[in-house]
Amino acid sequence: MTDSTSRECLYNFCKNIRRLYGPKYLRKPNYNDVLNLYEHHENYHGFPGMLGSIDCMHWDWEKCPVAWRGQFMRGDHGCPSIILEAVASHDLWIWHAYFGMPGANNDLNVLNSSPLLNDMENGMFPQSSFFCNDNEYAHGYYLADVIYPEWPVFMQTITCPTTFKRKRFQVAQEGARKDIERAFGVLKKRFHILKNPARAWHPKKIRSVMYACIKIHNMILECEGKSISPFVPDKDEPPSPFDIDDPRRDNQILALRNKSIHESLKADLVKHIERVRTDIAVRSI
Repeated sequence: MTDSTSRECLYNFCKNIRRLYGPKYLRKPNYNDVLNLYEHHENYHGFPGMLGSIDCMHWDWEKCPVAWRGQFMRGDHGCPSIILEAVASHDLWIWHAYFGMPGANNDLNVLNSSPLLNDMENGMFPQSSFFCNDNEYAHGYYLADVIYPEWPVFMQTITCPTTFKRKRFQVAQEGARKDIERAFGVLKKRFHILKNPARAWHPKKIRSVMYACIKIHNMILECEGKSISPFVPDKDEPPSPFDIDDPRRDNQILALRNKSIHESLKADLVKHIERVRTDIAVRSI
């Protein structure tokens, strides 16, 4: 079999993996999944309401056309690349993947075009509140880097902690956020094609390979019994998106971008982490 035929077989295989197994192995979390993620992350990391960690990864593109190199190459990266935005939980299950943005963009540019926030704004995400420090919050959050905006759905670290409590929060947040870094590392270790520059000429074929690898990665986690939330079909009908003129959509957007709620949640998390760490220290004596 020639090299070109082998590559075409690979791309057809990846395209069909994406089509057949996408609804299960790259699904949006339903209500049952969200509750399982809340419980596991609070028990393991100490963060109530945590849905996972979010970050971006670059996949180098060796065969990028010369005419496209300006938009696919960033100065600090050194070669053309395509960006993957992903959300991973502690078991390394990837719950969200958005791949295809040119490498010249940063994480904020990717977020602005990603469907992650659009689903929340349009009411397509399960409404599941949680309590932190005896205060109720309507939506879960993702642990993120400091480049992400200060919104209630993202929880960044504290760059210059001035108290011991804030220092403990910084250590806990940065330790828990390594879940997404571990997921990227396992993907590259498990699939050799992702470790080397992509050799396809068209972004559509590269996209099929990336999504197929992510779905097979989630399949392996399920087969090994490491998944936090096994697949349970949702008995209820999926929620329909809000209309563009629906006032609920405007209220949802304001709530998801409310900086005061973000600051209140961070203060409650700092107190919660301090209390949890103190209880652990007392029990160990």
